[in-house]
Amino acid sequence: MRNVHLFNHLPHRPSVLALVLAATLIGSTAFAQEPVTSPSAPAVSNPSPTPSATPDTGTSVDSQEKPGLIRRSLRSFLRDDVNGDGRGVHAGPFAPRVVILSSGAGPAPLLHFWMPDIGGTRLDIHASAAYSIYKYQYYDAQIGLMPHRGQRLPSVETGTNAIFPLADIEKTAGSPGFNLYASARHRDYPREDFFGVGPSTLSEAHADFRLKDSLYEGVMRFEHSHFSVMGRAGVLKTSVGVGEDSKYPDVSTSFNSTTAPGVSSSPDFLHASLGGWLEFRDEPGNPHRGAAFGIAYSHFDDRNADVFQFNRLVLEGRQYVSLHTKRHVLAFKQTLSFDSPSEGRSVPFYLRPTLGGGSLLRGYASSRFRDDRLMYLIGEYRFELTPKVELAAIYEAGKVFPGIEGVNFHDLRRSFGGGIRFKSPRKVHLRLDIVKSTEGTRVHLKLGRSF
Repeated sequence: MRNVHLFNHLPHRPSVLALVLAATLIGSTAFAQEPVTSPSAPAVSNPSPTPSATPDTGTSVDSQEKPGLIRRSLRSFLRDDVNGDGRGVHAGPFAPRVVILSSGAGPAPLLHFWMPDIGGTRLDIHASAAYSIYKYQYYDAQIGLMPHRGQRLPSVETGTNAIFPLADIEKTAGSPGFNLYASARHRDYPREDFFGVGPSTLSEAHADFRLKDSLYEGVMRFEHSHFSVMGRAGVLKTSVGVGEDSKYPDVSTSFNSTTAPGVSSSPDFLHASLGGWLEFRDEPGNPHRGAAFGIAYSHFDDRNADVFQFNRLVLEGRQYVSLHTKRHVLAFKQTLSFDSPSEGRSVPFYLRPTLGGGSLLRGYASSRFRDDRLMYLIGEYRFELTPKVELAAIYEAGKVFPGIEGVNFHDLRRSFGGGIRFKSPRKVHLRLDIVKSTEGTRVHLKLGRSF
């Protein structure tokens, strides 16, 4: 997982600059098109239309004013589609999007195939495919009773720095009712980062590897009155290969099976997990007040050589406090992740939780720190310049550690900075964060909210 680091890579990543400029244009376009109305102004009836002196050219006024696909896409980007079916821009069951699959993947065109509530039933079919500018590939498919709100596209986690499975549980929070579906996912990410295992690894040890994995599972979920429960079980097939980033050596040449468990073998895992999420945020996609809490417990069992077997417990809390008005918000997040290998076993390096990148400890490189256990804290002060533009001050602290005795506030890595977010009432669509740590200043351009 690699950060968008403009200061070091700007000459080699023109697409990032283009995205920033595009985001600015998108924001300014949306702002210019949004009408300003006074809530106290009386309603005025439209006067009768006056005949136009313009000669009839055979083209109606309606057809002249109807926006094209690009303009509709720009408008949809910063709006909630409250008058549509919730899917935004689409053509039948196909919905094109642009996403960032994982840190370092770069932008990727993604195509959804989405058929909810087929024939008036609750049966849903979804599939998606994406291919990024740095050859990151992502494919998935689901069939059954899926979690979704209205006709909106289902939300799935694609990044490798998100802590499985709690990230997926949080993404479905707020989807009502009972869900039962089969899911398949395949990822091929050729430029993943590794610096070693432990809290004291050196930035000079930066290595590269290719991660391929396929996940086949059944998922059952139920939501009622702010509380959702998700159970899932299946098979995870993994493969570690030679990385394609020529700037760094391959993991297999810099590390061995002792310093990077799993580098010489790629087992299949049986996994099972159970988790819950309490949702009390006013608007999960753009929260101003409230709280949310999650917990998940998982078991991973290596079915090949019985070398890697471990349990994972993840705890997370998020709190949002409005300061007299929704324009000023204090936001906090705390995350704890504990991987406990069985006696004589270990956790493969590529499945261990990580700090660093665009989501956790943003002042450091992607996957800068990884170990069996992780603690992460963040606080943000958010100020809305307008309902569509938000500024943020960011402070983060966290660490990875091998044993339970590391759960304390000693030896924390810290970073701080600021950001700007473009959003609609229900969702943060784009954010740009500039964050500094002892290892430099990093710039992150991300689609979606911070937390």
